[in-house]
Amino acid sequence: MVESLEFDLIICGSGLAGLRAAIEAARKNSKIKIGIVSKLQVMRSHSVSAEGGTAAVLFEDEGDTIESHIYDTVKGSDFLADQDV
Repeated sequence: MVESLEFDLIICGSGLAGLRAAIEAARKNSKIKIGIVSKLQVMRSHSVSAEGGTAAVLFEDEGDTIESHIYDTVKGSDFLADQDV
């Protein structure tokens, strides 16, 4: 027998974007029933798998720059990422 579940909102994907969307929806309406559908376990999403995590410019006062972030991102793709983007 197939179990039937009901949700007010269904989010496809359990990566950063999907989980962030779920958090924001819950903030807007704490009574909303949210279902997250993923073909992978939560900790196997591409957001987690990408170079072991997600990068950002966090400490500009310590020399972290957008340029170094861009370089690290392109380098992490073995220089296959579209560098014009």
